[in-house]
Amino acid sequence: MKTQTSGISKIWSINEWGKLCEVLLGDPRGAFLPSMDDISQRNYDRLTPQESSKVVPRAMPDWVIDETLEDIESLAKVLTNLGVTVHRADRLDSTVPIHTPYWTAQQETAINIRDMTLIHGNLVIDAASPTRGRYFESFAVRDLFDDYRNRLNHAWFAAPPRPRLFENTYDLTRPRGINNTEPLFEAANCVRLGRHVIVDVNNTANDLGVDWIRQAFDRHFGPGTVTVHSVSLSPDHIDVIIVPLCEGHALINPEYVKSGNLPDCITAWDLIPAPDMVPQPYFSSSPKASNWIGLNLLVIDGEERTVIVEERQLPLIRKLEQLGFRPIPVRWRHGRTWGGSFHCVTLDVHRLGDL
Repeated sequence: MKTQTSGISKIWSINEWGKLCEVLLGDPRGAFLPSMDDISQRNYDRLTPQESSKVVPRAMPDWVIDETLEDIESLAKVLTNLGVTVHRADRLDSTVPIHTPYWTAQQETAINIRDMTLIHGNLVIDAASPTRGRYFESFAVRDLFDDYRNRLNHAWFAAPPRPRLFENTYDLTRPRGINNTEPLFEAANCVRLGRHVIVDVNNTANDLGVDWIRQAFDRHFGPGTVTVHSVSLSPDHIDVIIVPLCEGHALINPEYVKSGNLPDCITAWDLIPAPDMVPQPYFSSSPKASNWIGLNLLVIDGEERTVIVEERQLPLIRKLEQLGFRPIPVRWRHGRTWGGSFHCVTLDVHRLGDL
């Protein structure tokens, strides 16, 4: 189902809760499971050496991809029924390895489409991922953005220097973090609150990456217009750590958010500890996410209090209802396999909201 063929009508998204108007969906086809021989696979650092040895490179099984495509189609129908225009990312052929002058890596997939593109207002940033297999992942949205730029020219596009990702980028003796060899970050390390953006520094972003984002915002919006806050909360992406529901209200992950480790821009908010997630199965011996992936919900309209939630997360659904929200349960069978759920597999290109 090609939901939208006329192209993106507007790029503007300044927070995580404004009414969602247009969204991009990722594509799992052609996905490949990477090898642990790739030193940049820091997402597996929770595994023991014995568990890591079981991670062997192979194509994602067809049945996993087929079930995921079914779930994506269900999600697309729900979004369309809610009045959201749905666009599709291109399929990447992940069976083709990446070769640079310095290393070779296996490509992965373009399903978690949010991870590699940071949109803030009408600024579109191509992230500099520290994961070698994600080097060209943003190409899955390049045609859509090029079409938009050629038709309207109402957005500004930016990218940090293409990272070289030398061996000294990675220090596996550290429980969390990558070295400051060059600016590195993924878009999903950022939570957008309008004039404030929080960036989690960990296995997928470093301090130089935060500095580059800060400078890019200053150049685009004007110095000090958008304040970038650096935190170090979790091993990976922040969208299962701080989950804004509407302005002034957010769910927080009680495993990682502790007293005193949040920036001032959000401490005055109503911060609600999320309930424990219902355990989810995963394919193979190595999940790419913990059970907290169930917290990876998608806000459709914070003012109308409408959110999309994984259908098995009944405690989370009840909590949202108690808070006055309207959770819409949708099936998502392989969140831990892909390392992403509804927030990860979508990229909101147009949300209502002012800076």
